[in-house]
Amino acid sequence: MKKLLYIVAVLFISFQGFSQDAASLKANAQKYYDITVKLDYTMMMEMIYPKLFDIVPKETMLTTLKKTFEENEGFKVKLMPVAPNFVFGDIKKIGNQSFSVINHDTAFKIIWDEPIPTEEIQSYIDSFKATMNTQDVVYDAPNKTMDIKARSKLIAVADETTNKEWKYLTYSDQIFPMIFNEKIKTELGLGPAAGEAVIQKK
Repeated sequence: MKKLLYIVAVLFISFQGFSQDAASLKANAQKYYDITVKLDYTMMMEMIYPKLFDIVPKETMLTTLKKTFEENEGFKVKLMPVAPNFVFGDIKKIGNQSFSVINHDTAFKIIWDEPIPTEEIQSYIDSFKATMNTQDVVYDAPNKTMDIKARSKLIAVADETTNKEWKYLTYSDQIFPMIFNEKIKTELGLGPAAGEAVIQKK
């Protein structure tokens, strides 16, 4: 196959909380997880951190999400239900905004229509390990599937654009600097994040 296929492993998803306290962060963590795994696109669009739409229009994001999970040629992507194992960071007030960094487990399965050639399997595995910053990548040749488990990072934000309510944005090295300045990134202790994994079949 001579087509470049891509998979977005980290979604720019957020959900709405009810206040700026730690209790609301924890109470809504499972809600976020359920929405993500169920691919409830309507809720995703309603609950996303609004400034993201200044970079990626809502309709474009919705189309991209649907293509990623429903319209790929040669493979399918499925988010898998696993225990999130949330680790909540302290709430930090920076200027007029409140932030909290949340780490959690995420897992997904790639199901290919055709098996990966034997000589290319390790290359695929190594690529996902590098891009997802994980060692938990397993290819099941008989079933033509690849299971990937990794830690993901959410940024909880409450500010004037969210009416002081929590919204959550999956962290991305590329997107975060387009929304927030370097000072915020530094104060939150943010480093490299898992990004897009590019899959290419020759």
